[in-house]
Parts: sequence; structure tokens; C-alpha cells
Amino acid sequence: MTKTSRRAFLVSTVSASAAAACRKSGIEASQPGSGTRSSPFARVRDIPDNVRRVPSDKYPLPFSDQEYAGRLKKVREKMSQLGIDLLYVTLPEGLCYLHGYEVTWYRAQSQKAWYPMTATAVHVDRDQMIFYGGENAVPSWAKDRRPIRGGGGPEGSAKAVAEDLQKEGWLKSGTRVGQEFWSYIPNRAVSEVFSQAFADRGGKIVDGSDVIRKVRLIKSPAETEAVEMAAHITDLGHRAIAQGFKPGMSHLEVYALATSAMYNAGGEVAGIAQAVIPTKPKTLHLLPSRRTLDAGEPFIIDLAGVYKRYHANIARCYYWGDPTSELRRLSDAAKGGVEVLVNTAKAGTAVQTVITAMRKFYKDAGVLDIRGYSGGYDIGIAFPPDWVGDWEFNTNNENASGNFEANMVTQYECALQKPDPGRKFDALANNIDTFVYGNPTRRLSNIDLGTVWLG
Repeated sequence: MTKTSRRAFLVSTVSASAAAACRKSGIEASQPGSGTRSSPFARVRDIPDNVRRVPSDKYPLPFSDQEYAGRLKKVREKMSQLGIDLLYVTLPEGLCYLHGYEVTWYRAQSQKAWYPMTATAVHVDRDQMIFYGGENAVPSWAKDRRPIRGGGGPEGSAKAVAEDLQKEGWLKSGTRVGQEFWSYIPNRAVSEVFSQAFADRGGKIVDGSDVIRKVRLIKSPAETEAVEMAAHITDLGHRAIAQGFKPGMSHLEVYALATSAMYNAGGEVAGIAQAVIPTKPKTLHLLPSRRTLDAGEPFIIDLAGVYKRYHANIARCYYWGDPTSELRRLSDAAKGGVEVLVNTAKAGTAVQTVITAMRKFYKDAGVLDIRGYSGGYDIGIAFPPDWVGDWEFNTNNENASGNFEANMVTQYECALQKPDPGRKFDALANNIDTFVYGNPTRRLSNIDLGTVWLG
């Protein structure tokens, strides 16, 4: 598919068959004030085979040479701005961003003999990168791939890398070497050994964590397209749950419905290893379990589908049974908050302006004081166990600074929960969605906002 046809495909409306499937499954979404009901998945459709499958003799990189070259240029420019001469990238998200390398195992918590050492070196004045370690069979855009030689554990590897960089002229007296102090890979024991090896050859060690974190905040068109497809895949996970859920299913069974649908649609390993958020216990971060979901219990499905390792975060509240007036009220409030965000947070708009508008809405809706976390953060490349980006806005921060910028991508979430008189379970509502900021700002999910009523 060409870029134009793919974009048209991503934003096109659903086929009649998808809407019919939703109606057949008893999936409903109330239309406030209209007295009618329609499927919340009416704009969600399947993904064709030529998009969700790759021929067996192909193992392509996710993006073009031009895309990766542009990323390297942006990283070097940010290094220059931050006064970093040599950046030593170890975070999986950074390796994937720079040259597309991705595997399941980075030796994060392995036995000491299998210490983490995969990394990429970038010099501010060189239009190239050196990729150390890694599995040679796994594709990478990095043209210069080198094994880490030496012996004697981390000390031997660190010495070999430092000597290699010294021979290249990248490491010398006074070189400001940026290591990613905020990365969990490598662990402290290994990271400090590399710091010492770089310092022994004249390097001045500084924190380089912000280089790729800041560069990744503004997405290229190719990155945005990947997030859009991830949102489409996530929508299919939700649709599968709505079509397949029955009271008495376990959280694991519910998550299996979504996982199967997203994988069958061409999605990759999910960015968040969770799905079901029950009314009790009141937490957003439970791993799927054998606990069941019964009729009358509101529950949230929080999914992060992935395409080309980019993810979209989308959640909806689900309810099997006859909804109470309080459930409907909270559903409308959760929906309305997202609508205020989309209509207010344009590219160039001050974050404080958006927060003020959203707080006013929540106050007028009578839910300001019952919100859980009410904010959003930038998202993009996701490697479990984490998926949260560096930039964040929070509607509880009444003195926020900064602006929303064009081509930023964030999610937004606001969980509402309170006792529902005469009911076993609290009233619950939550909409999480993913947004591309611009003029206009776009919500990427094609699922209607509000609670999904089942049964």
C-alpha cells in the first residue's frame, strides 16, 4: 500500500459487516438524550492480509533509510544542544528508535555471567553510529555492527569498548560521554564499570538520558502512521472482548480474547501486560488473574496494541446488565472530559489553558473530587514492562507550564469511581485514548466514547 492509501484506510469508516457483528453480539452504546442505541464499534473494521502479514522470506526493518537517517540527525542535534560529545545508548527503546533493533532479551536481570552489554554509540560530529553487541541475525539499520571483545566479565567488555572508541577518535581527554542514567539497562553494577572505563580514557561522564527522550517527543509522519495502526489494532482487541465476554469469565480469559484479536490483526507483543481493571481492588495496574468478572460489576479494559513497536493506549469501561443512573452519569462525564481535551488542546495551546478548561468541565459535571489519576503522558515505542514517556500533563497541576506541540502523541486517562447506592459494586467509568496534537487534534480510536453496555 502507498502512504496515501494506507492513511485513507486507517481513517475510513467501517464496513456493514463489522457493524452487523457488533449488533449480533449484543454490544450497545447509549446515545444520551436520543432514546436510541447503536454499536460503539461501528467505525472499526478488520485489517487486510497484506497489511497484517509479511512473506516468509522477508524480515524488513520497520522504517525507511531516510527515516532512520533523520532520527540520527535529530539525536546529534540534541546532543549538540545539551553539550554531549559521545552518547552511549543502552535503553531498548533508544536502540529501536535509532536503528530498529528489537529482541525479547536484553539481559536485564540475568545471571551475572550474562550481563547486559548491547549498546549503540553516537558521536555528535559523525554521521554514523556503532552498534555493539546484539544478535547478528536480527535486522538493524546500523551499518557498523561490532561484537564486544575482551574477557573477564563487564570489566573486560567495558575496557574493550572504551579502547575501540578511543581508536576511532570518539573518546579522548575531555570528551563529554553521555550515559543513560535513567535506563534500567544496564544495571548499576555494569553501568558503573563502563563509566570507569570511559573515564580512564579521558571521558567526562554526564547524564545523557534526556537526548533520545526529548527527540522522541515529536513524532515524524512515519511514526504517527505506526501509532495510528496500533490504535486500529487496539480497537480490534476491544471489539473482540465486547463480542466474546460473558459473566463469569476470568480476567485471563478476557485478556486472551483481546490478545488473540490483536495478534491476528498483525499486532505485536502488547505494550502493557494487563487488560482488566476491576472495580475492586482500586488499582490500575493488576496483572491478569484467575479472578472472575460477574454481571453487575463495572470493569475497565486497558489495552496497548503495538505496530512496528509503536503503541496506542485505549481503554473503555464495560458493564453487563441494566446500567444505573449513576453509571450513566459517570460515563457521560468520562466522555465529556475527553471531548474537552480534543477541542481545546491544539498545537501551540498552553497546557494551563487546557487544564483550566478540563477542571471547569469536571467541576460542572460534579466529578472533580472523585477522579483518580487525571492526566496524560507521551507514548510511542513500548517495550514491556514499561510504556510511559517523559512528558506529562496532569489536571491537578493548576500551575502547569509549556505548550502542546504539533505532532506530539500522548494518551489521556481519567478514572471516575464512587459508591452506587444500593449496589454491590461502585459506579465506575474511564475513557483512555491516544491523541495526535495539531490543528485539529485527533483522537485515534474509532470506538465511540463512553461506557460499553453489554448484555
